Amino acid sequence: MLKLGLSVLLLLFSISAFSKTDVELVYSDLRFKIPGNFSVVGDAGDNQNILIFRYGDELGKRFLAFSDMTNDQTIDYGCLASVFFKNVFFDTDKSGCDQDNVRLMQESFVEGQQVETWSSNEYSIVYSGDKEKSYIFIIGDNGKLLKVDSDFLDNESFKKMVRGI
Repeated sequence: MLKLGLSVLLLLFSISAFSKTDVELVYSDLRFKIPGNFSVVGDAGDNQNILIFRYGDELGKRFLAFSDMTNDQTIDYGCLASVFFKNVFFDTDKSGCDQDNVRLMQESFVEGQQVETWSSNEYSIVYSGDKEKSYIFIIGDNGKLLKVDSDFLDNESFKKMVRGI
């Protein structure tokens, strides 16, 4: 009976330890530490460059999504996407970017949002979020632009996730 009790206790500790373990993800040549207890991983495929992790069983809830927007052409930025998003978050206007679209993005990601900026080597990292959804934009001096968004991670969780960049 004692052996059975110890076995069950050991099993519970093992399950608990593994459910909180972070996983190292290399996405677009950058290293991230993401929560390891995801239930589903999906890739949008084609040229969309989107990788999605779901944490739980409810569709559309508790997700973490990575998007490489370096060569994004979904809107007319008027400049490189990375330069455009520097305009959005750092209010620079020396690049020829489409200023109407810059203002639209500022309405979405700056106004009424908690915004923080962090630096890491050759990347500027911008956190933008509220209680429902959070984003980080990783803007490289080399033209790289990544967007990571989640409906359950906060700024401290994102900061921990990007520590290795």
